[in-house]
Amino acid sequence: MINLRQNKGFAMVFSLIFLFLIVSFMAVYILAVANGISQAGRTANLKKAYYVADAGLADAYERITQAGINTIPTTNPYIPSASTDNGVYSVGTGTGNYTVSIVYSNAPRTNYTIVSTGTYGNASKTLQLKIIGASVSKFAYWSQTEINPAFGGPLWWVGEPGLEMLTNGPVQTNGALNIFGNPIFNGMVTEGLASPNYYPGVSSTPSKIFLGGLTNNAPLIDLPPAQTLSAIQTVANDGQGLVLTGPSTIIFNPTGTVTVTGVVKNSGGTVTATYNKTTMNPPANGVIYVQSNTGTPPHGCTSNNLCDGNVTVQGTVKGQLTVAADQNVYLSGSVAYNTDPRINPASTDMVGLVANQNITIIEASAPTALEVSGVLEALQGSFQVDQYWVFRGNATTAVMDQFGSLINYVCGATGEMDMSGKLLGGWNQIQGYDSRLGTTAPPGFPPFVNNTGNGVYTKQGITECISGVCG
Repeated sequence: MINLRQNKGFAMVFSLIFLFLIVSFMAVYILAVANGISQAGRTANLKKAYYVADAGLADAYERITQAGINTIPTTNPYIPSASTDNGVYSVGTGTGNYTVSIVYSNAPRTNYTIVSTGTYGNASKTLQLKIIGASVSKFAYWSQTEINPAFGGPLWWVGEPGLEMLTNGPVQTNGALNIFGNPIFNGMVTEGLASPNYYPGVSSTPSKIFLGGLTNNAPLIDLPPAQTLSAIQTVANDGQGLVLTGPSTIIFNPTGTVTVTGVVKNSGGTVTATYNKTTMNPPANGVIYVQSNTGTPPHGCTSNNLCDGNVTVQGTVKGQLTVAADQNVYLSGSVAYNTDPRINPASTDMVGLVANQNITIIEASAPTALEVSGVLEALQGSFQVDQYWVFRGNATTAVMDQFGSLINYVCGATGEMDMSGKLLGGWNQIQGYDSRLGTTAPPGFPPFVNNTGNGVYTKQGITECISGVCG
């Protein structure tokens, strides 16, 4: 006989167990859904935090470019001061905000490391961006004008049999090139004016001249001389460089040392060090600046006889150096690289020569086969030969191998020719471009500014920082 009471008890226990399982499954499901929603929300917030951090990088980048060629200034409202707030600022409150830190360095030239932490809700992301100042040395040749007032008119790029001027790499002039015959430009040429100036009566064929192309009416690219020199002088004064006062001489030695003649003065004008053909290691940051004894800042003098911030250089460069002067740079002989990058692309040898006025080759002491390697910047003057009319030989023997980048305000004379293209004096200048300068520059070089006045920088990639490690 069946015991109904026992069956009913069993059924009740079974029902309770089944109900418990259902409730448990529902609780697990609800918890899983809640966790999923929470995780989805956190994932969404992490993405938003990434975008907020990226916005912080973009904001800092714009602030830096708007500062022109200046480093982090205390007077610029766009950029925090490293001396007062450690280069850190925050933007935004509440749900979405970012905190940015900016670290400036001048090694090897003006560069910034930007770190941005973006927060959205309870999620944060940290991104890093490194930028480095693009240099005007990315041009093989640059000039403001090709009309030299010292000669009362234009200087000519010559391309005649026996005197073939050759320029490799990109060329920019804010004026127009003056063409005699068929010189060769083996790179892109951009001009600020509507057309080159061709010598009348001399046959010229543009397709044989501008092998890399020609763009007229191009945007102007201007150099700010005072700011450029001030930026380099600031680097030389930072305790890691060398500042000399008055006429000085720097000889580059193939061992990597420099032989210096000149004096060091403090802010009161007292001589604190004297060098007389003293051989030493170059300054730690590779920047040497020569200033005038008495001047009206920046880089001006109270009278002409006090404008003595001149330096004479020559030799073989090993390592990376920049020599800049309040007034003029003179070359008493060749300037060459210990390891020529044209032969060994792994070469890191590089030199910059920067003059407020002219970079001048002293004809009497220079060799007939002359090498001038480096980034040459004559900010308000020319790259020139002091006695360019003196006969040094024909166009195949009196050759100037000018390798690197030539930046001068106005085209200068390096040789003289007759109407048939025969070299009468000076050197046949062959310009070779150092392709490394497309992405690098000598130490202490500031970024150049575009025609809107903004600094030009190269972005070196964004990396994500995890546990304090970026990339």
